[in-house]
Amino acid sequence: MLRHLVNVLRFMLQAVRKNIKPLILIASFLTFIWLIADTVHRPEFVRHASKHSFRHGNRSDGQDERWNQRSVQQFLDLLEIDFNATSGTEIMRVEEACRSETTLLFTAFAGSSLSEHLWQYFSLIAIQNSLMSATSRQRIEFVITGTALTELSQLFVRVPYEVIDLDTIRCYYIPAACILNSNTHIDIATEKNQLYILNNQAIRFEEILSVPWQQQKQFFNFRPETLNTVHDLLKELRHRAKLYGDEDDVNGLQVVGIHVREDVQLPFEYYYRAITFQRKMHDSGMLLFVVVCENPKGAVCDMLNTQNERIEVIAEHDEPDVDFVLMMLCNHTIVSNERDIFPPLLRGIGNNVVFGKENADSQYGIELANYLENWYIIV
Repeated sequence: MLRHLVNVLRFMLQAVRKNIKPLILIASFLTFIWLIADTVHRPEFVRHASKHSFRHGNRSDGQDERWNQRSVQQFLDLLEIDFNATSGTEIMRVEEACRSETTLLFTAFAGSSLSEHLWQYFSLIAIQNSLMSATSRQRIEFVITGTALTELSQLFVRVPYEVIDLDTIRCYYIPAACILNSNTHIDIATEKNQLYILNNQAIRFEEILSVPWQQQKQFFNFRPETLNTVHDLLKELRHRAKLYGDEDDVNGLQVVGIHVREDVQLPFEYYYRAITFQRKMHDSGMLLFVVVCENPKGAVCDMLNTQNERIEVIAEHDEPDVDFVLMMLCNHTIVSNERDIFPPLLRGIGNNVVFGKENADSQYGIELANYLENWYIIV
């Protein structure tokens, strides 16, 4: 009996030696499958700032299992809603007291800078414009986070979007929220309330390019004091321009706005070529260049100040809305920073120049220049 058992073991050992590689491959494959199955069923596998986090569709038991209290808290934190004001299970339900009319609610996760909140604001307005004719029976609402309102209030005296709160979000089933990235198609829900959230860093270029921004004045209201300050400044600049030409030249004066910030390291050659380009585009009249400088004694601003008598270098204003409105009311723009994109978009006319080498400050300007008329790329 013992000899028979030894022979069986010897046979098994020989079989393993002969087939060791196939057995290793099979074992590795089974281990790989087990790891995938184990990972996707963990609650922490759900990522809350990605289009893969929340999906359309009916609720399911498996979906609810992944939405534990920690998941709900992370989601609400991104919308700046106090999780402690409710319970995790309560927010998972849709309140019966909500209005019966089907409502589509659009909002955006809280951003980290004024530029990001401006892109979110422009994207939400663009989405609103694109949906005006696409929906008939559904009610559409737009809300923003408290941080977004605070940031945008640096520029605009009134933002027509309410701040999202717990009472608002109770009416929407969180696991079915649709996270919108830059190119995510918007599927219109017809039979239920639906929550749509613009993801961090998402910019809806396709919709933004389709909006006549100069006609969207209801979204961009400025303080009367700001407008008066800018008009007085432009009046003073026109008065200075009389020193450079006759009365006819001053009457046809065009102003080119440039905003140079310390954290933007564009070469002086870009500004020089952009100024030369603007002069060639407007060779029939007088051009005056207004350079708003965070540091008027900085290298670029100092060099621009000595180039030509028709370049006026001024310091940044204490209030950011003044510089924003000044850039918007100029006739043309030389873009040096991501935030410089928005004033000429609202102006809707004029020649706008962007830096042609892609970096953090120029990539969006380059993309706009590829599609919009009178936007030009210069290296």
